[in-house]
Amino acid sequence: MTIANRKKINFSRKAKSKLILTVLQMTLVSLGFLVMLLITNGEPSIFVIVLSFILASFFVVFNQQILLNKSTKKILKIFGIKSLLFNNSNIKNLKIKPNQENDVNQNILQKKINQEIIQKKINQEIIRQDLNTASLILANLSDAELVGVNLSNAYLNGANLSGANLSEANLNYANLSDANLRGTNLSSVQLVSANLSSVQLIGADLSNANLEHTNLSSADLSNAELVGVNLSSANLSDARFMSANLTNGNLSGVYLWNGNLNNAKLVNTDLSNAYMSSAKLNHANLSCAVLKNAQLSGAKLRNANLKNANLYGTQLLGARLDHANLENANLEGANLEGADLRGANLSGANLKSVKINQATKLDYKWRLVWEILNHKNKHTDLRNADFEDANLQGADLRNTDLSNVKFTRAKVDNALFGYNQGLSLEMKLELRGDS
Repeated sequence: MTIANRKKINFSRKAKSKLILTVLQMTLVSLGFLVMLLITNGEPSIFVIVLSFILASFFVVFNQQILLNKSTKKILKIFGIKSLLFNNSNIKNLKIKPNQENDVNQNILQKKINQEIIQKKINQEIIRQDLNTASLILANLSDAELVGVNLSNAYLNGANLSGANLSEANLNYANLSDANLRGTNLSSVQLVSANLSSVQLIGADLSNANLEHTNLSSADLSNAELVGVNLSSANLSDARFMSANLTNGNLSGVYLWNGNLNNAKLVNTDLSNAYMSSAKLNHANLSCAVLKNAQLSGAKLRNANLKNANLYGTQLLGARLDHANLENANLEGANLEGADLRGANLSGANLKSVKINQATKLDYKWRLVWEILNHKNKHTDLRNADFEDANLQGADLRNTDLSNVKFTRAKVDNALFGYNQGLSLEMKLELRGDS
C-alpha cells in the first residue's frame, strides 16, 4: 500500500470519527433543549435559556478536552514518554520570587535536560525505523545523525537537514525539492535519480557522492565540496556552482544550460557531451578537463583556465574566451565561429580543423597559425612572423620566406620545410631543439 493511499485512509477515518462525534453532540444538546421546553411548557424564561446555553457550551468543551488528552497520551505512548515537554512559554509564565530564584533555575535546567533526553529518544526511534518510502515533508532534522540511513523513495520536500550527517545514506529516488541542506554531510551518499530541484546545498559535502540522473535544476551548490562526484546525465539547468570544488568529477552528459560555475574548480573533470549553452565559467579552473563534443555555445569563459583541456569537437559558437588560458589545449574540430578569444593564451594549442569565421575575434598571431594549419600553401611570405610557443605540428611551410621568423619553443613535429628563404643555420638548430 502506498503512502498516499495510507494517508487517504487515515484522513477518511479521522473525518468520519469527527463527524460522528459532532452529530452525537448536536443530538444531545438538542435533546437538552427539548427537555427544557417540555419542563417550561414551551415558555422558558431568559435566565433558563442563558443557563441552558452555558451548560451546552460546557458540555462540548468538556468532550473536546477529553479527546485532546487521549490524543496526547497516545502520542506520548508511541515514544515511551511519560512526562510533558517543557517549553519556553512555561518559563515566561513562572512567577519568580527572590528567595525562590535558585530553585527555579535548577528546575528550568532539569526540565531542559529532560527535554533533550526526550528529543534524543524521538530521534533514536526515527532512525531505528525503516524510512524507505517515508513521508518527512517539512520535517526538521537539522544536525541529525543519519549515517547510512535508508531514505530511498522518501518524501523530504522542504525538509530542514542543514548540518545533518547523511554520509553513506541511501536517498535514491528520494524527493528533496526545496529542502535545506546547507552544510550537510552527504559524502558517499546515493542520490541516483533523486529530485533535488531548488535545493539549498551551499557549503555541503558531496564528495564521492552518486547523483547520476539526479534533478538539480535551480539548486544552489555554491562553495560545495564535490570532489569525485558522479553527476553523469544529471539535470543541472540554472544550478549554481560558484566556487564549488568539482575536481575529478564525472559530469558527462549533464544538462547544464545557463548554469553558474564562476570560480569553480573543475580540474580533471569529465564534461564530455555535456550541454552547457549559456553557462557561466568565468575564472573557472578547467585544467586537464575533458570537454570532448560538449555544447558550450554562448558560454562565458573569461579568464578561465583551460590548460591541457580536451576540447575536441566542442561547440563554442559565440562563446566568450577572452583572456582564457588555452595553453596546450586540444581544440581540434572545435567550432569557434563568432567566439571572442582576444587576449587568450593559445601557446601549444592544437588548432587543426578548428572552425572560425570573420566574426571570430582572434589575435593576429593565432589567426596566422590557424591559417597555416588549415589553408596549406596560402602564405609564401612569413617574414618577421612570431611563432613563439605555437603549435605547428604537421604544417606545410615549404616554399615560404622565413626571414627573421621567431620559432622559440614552437612545436614543429612532422612540419614540412623546403626551399625556404631566410632559414638560417641558427633557426635550423632552434627548430631541431639544439639551441
